Amino acid sequence: MATASPAADGGRGRPWEGGLVSWPPAPPLTLPWTWMGPSWGQHPGEIIEFPILKLNGRTMEIESTFHMYVQPVVHPQLTPFCTELTGIIQAMVDGQPSLQQVLERVDEWMAKEGLLDPNVKSIFVTCGDWDLKVMLPGQCHYLGLPVAHYFKQWINLKKAYSFAMGCWPKNGLLDMNKGLSLQHIGRPHSGIDDCKNIANIMKTLAYRGFIFKQTSKPF
Repeated sequence: MATASPAADGGRGRPWEGGLVSWPPAPPLTLPWTWMGPSWGQHPGEIIEFPILKLNGRTMEIESTFHMYVQPVVHPQLTPFCTELTGIIQAMVDGQPSLQQVLERVDEWMAKEGLLDPNVKSIFVTCGDWDLKVMLPGQCHYLGLPVAHYFKQWINLKKAYSFAMGCWPKNGLLDMNKGLSLQHIGRPHSGIDDCKNIANIMKTLAYRGFIFKQTSKPF
C-alpha cells in the first residue's frame, strides 16, 4: 500500500498504486501503499506483510516507509507455495504482531505523518481493487475488527495506467513497467518491492502529465 502527500509549498499531490496521496495543507508526504499477502492455499486468506510508502506529492519521491510482517492467527504455518511466491519464510512472521496490532501501528504512523489531519485530503493507491475491496475488509470482518475510514477509498493503478496508456496491464506491475520502459524493482509479489514499483510507475505517469483520480466507488 502506498500513499502520497502534498508538498509544503502547496504543490498538488499525486497518488501512486498501492499508496496514499495527500494534498495541501499537509507537510511533504509520500503515498503509502499497502500490499497484502494472504497465505495462499488456505482459507480464510491472511495478510502476512503490510508495507506502506509515503511519497512527496510534488516530486513523487519516497519520504517515509511503514513496513511490518504480520503473524497469521487462523493458519499460523505458511504453505510452501506462499513462501515460494513471496519469499516470506516462517521465521519472518513467527512472533510478529497480529493484524489488529499492525493496524493500530498503521494508525499511529498515519497520525505522525499528518495524514489524519481533517484538512489533508489523502487516498491509497493499489495495484488492483483486491487489497482494499476484498482482502482487508474480509479479514477484518472475520476477526471482528473495524476498517479505518482511510482504507475505504483508493486509486487502482491498473485503471490509472489504462487511462493513461490506452491498454490494460494484464500482468499488473510487470506489464506497466514494460509499457513505460522501466526496470522492475526487486522480487515480484514482495510487498515492499511492489510498493517501490508502484511509486516508480506513478512518478513516471505523473511526469508525463497524467492526473490521478479516485477509482473506487464509495462504500
